[in-house]
Amino acid sequence: MDNVIHISNTQRGFTRMDNSIMEALAAVDLPAREFRVVMAIARQTIGYNVESKRLSADEIGKLTNMRRDVVSKAISHLLERRIIFRVGGSRGELGVSPVSEWSFYEEKKSRLSETKSSHSAQIVSLVTDASETKTATSLLYTKKEPLVTVPSEQITAPQGGEPDQVEKDSGVSFNGEDFQVSSDLITKWAKAYAPVDVETEIVRAAAWASANRPKKDWRRFLVKWLGSAHRKAAGTVNEAGVPVDQIIDLYHRVCPNLPAVTVKTDKALRSMIVERWNEAEAHKSGKGFWLPFFEKANNRSQVFYRGQNVVPRLEALVSRAVFREISEAQQ
Repeated sequence: MDNVIHISNTQRGFTRMDNSIMEALAAVDLPAREFRVVMAIARQTIGYNVESKRLSADEIGKLTNMRRDVVSKAISHLLERRIIFRVGGSRGELGVSPVSEWSFYEEKKSRLSETKSSHSAQIVSLVTDASETKTATSLLYTKKEPLVTVPSEQITAPQGGEPDQVEKDSGVSFNGEDFQVSSDLITKWAKAYAPVDVETEIVRAAAWASANRPKKDWRRFLVKWLGSAHRKAAGTVNEAGVPVDQIIDLYHRVCPNLPAVTVKTDKALRSMIVERWNEAEAHKSGKGFWLPFFEKANNRSQVFYRGQNVVPRLEALVSRAVFREISEAQQ
């Protein structure tokens, strides 16, 4: 057929995929988002003949056109099923695992564990063990039987006990290595704890939590952590030797189309500039570093800052994650 393009044409480039991986991807039951993440990781590793590669959630998000938090959840699930592996900690390299290690089917419990209220004489399971679903016992519902409701006054807890409380989604979860925090919560905390770099502090808190295992109320734990970081940052910033005003003026000259700094005395902004200046010797070269940095920033229409895509104003550009991403980007 004339419309068939033979793969032997290597001028366009292509990824050689192991047959066992292709067959496994066809057989394993993966949600579409997780499948896209696997393919993105495979492209960046197998496609370049490397076993693993350091890929951030932001980088995979750009490859898959998905939000950072969605990518992080997909990575966590793929790691649980051993479809991908990670070398090192939460920021380690990612790669596709050998097919022999994959968990093709999620392990499912044969029967739900009973709750305190399940011993009530008024609550009776309607089906056998084999036909119950995960939600069958709690909802008193199966695909074969109609929904059965019990009057609330008839449902009582065992003597001396209380009904189980349903845990509400706090917007924060912890998988043992990383915190998964909703973007709305990051935005809220970033405003409340400025000038603290919230996303960086969450990473630090995760490193501490993975070794110390604090209480399960992760949201309260992170609020206390950010509060402590905010108190430390509340002191006067030492600007000795740091040309903060010159950097702000250079931003205005190189990026005339980006939002101007209206309050040069903003402590949050000035402290972040000082922090970036002191991070590395290369950052202290004045225009030698900051001029090309702002030239690259001027080409951006949006950056991911405080949990959402925003216009790249100076405060966002000198935040740790955005600053690093732009600094390492090719011109």
